[in-house]
Amino acid sequence: MAWPVVLYIANIIDYFRAIFLYVAWKHYEAGDQWKFVGFYVLSYVLDAFDGMVARAMGQTSKLGLYLDMIIDRISSALCLHIAATQVLKDYPEDVARPIAIGLWSALIVVEVLSHGVVMYKSEVGGFHQKEMESTSPIVRSYLDKKAVLFWSCASFEGFSLGLVLSQPAWALPFLPGFLFRSLANTLRLRDVIFVRARKVD
Repeated sequence: MAWPVVLYIANIIDYFRAIFLYVAWKHYEAGDQWKFVGFYVLSYVLDAFDGMVARAMGQTSKLGLYLDMIIDRISSALCLHIAATQVLKDYPEDVARPIAIGLWSALIVVEVLSHGVVMYKSEVGGFHQKEMESTSPIVRSYLDKKAVLFWSCASFEGFSLGLVLSQPAWALPFLPGFLFRSLANTLRLRDVIFVRARKVD
């Protein structure tokens, strides 16, 4: 008898990712920023294993693809929103408001619009979103070079988590990578809308 897709080990890892995100959020609501970061990072680290486990065990599935994508977006959006909320608590309004607006803009443009539209386009086109053609060397570097992808994604999270912890000295070194990832994904959105992006031949 075939193993039910909902019980694939890789998908169970994603269920735990979602649970840890919920626990992280509840800790932040209770005023414990460090426990938020701890459970958030635990959820984030598990993201490195779900795909590997799925491929190793022959358990790749559409459910797993969508679970991974949706939990990734919820994860980063939650972190950006809490970072913006914490900034508004920590700093004078004239300083905090532009930073919070920038974080919320990244949430909307990068996490919702860019990733959502790109994934829709790749699903309709029948190819992986990383195979999508782009006219931008920034986007190609972001997608094709693992070191650049790791640096920018880690920086995106590190910058937000530094703000959540009210540690600007922690956050600032991650700012270049945060901005790079935001720019790369904004350019990907541009490509889909204006360049009619398609699979690279």
